[in-house]
Amino acid sequence: MGFWEKVLPGYKGYKERETARNTDKILREFLASKLREARGHYDDFKTELTRRGNLGLMNPAEKVTQTLGKLMDRLRYANYGFSGRWFGQKIGVDELDKVHEFDKSIATRVEQIEKDIRALEGLGDDTEITKALKDLAKVIRDVDESLNDREQILRTFGGEALE
Repeated sequence: MGFWEKVLPGYKGYKERETARNTDKILREFLASKLREARGHYDDFKTELTRRGNLGLMNPAEKVTQTLGKLMDRLRYANYGFSGRWFGQKIGVDELDKVHEFDKSIATRVEQIEKDIRALEGLGDDTEITKALKDLAKVIRDVDESLNDREQILRTFGGEALE
């Protein structure tokens, strides 16, 4: 047992919560950076569409750009834990672990978004591209809506969410 754990009741739990909160923040920043990287590939894809004269695809392509940008911002600025207090803390490590499990599902879907963006480069037919763009926009919107569910989970635990 360390010095602070001996003299300050509840310090160990506080330390564990802070570690969990920091891990949550790091994950969120990592996911946002993965989407930024994927957006770079996507921007290259859009440039190629323009070069090929596929201007009719710009509307669905722009919808993907908008939804992707919104998702990146929400991930970057999402609540990442609870402020709480050292004594009388309302949320514990177990609850934060539940949030982390939820975040794992978001991470899996971010990986799928990356794959879907890379797959666009292999499509040549405008009909295929249009369908793929609409499907991609839907996947991105679904992940964005999942962040609403995540915030509801945080509120359910009764803590004070931090940004």
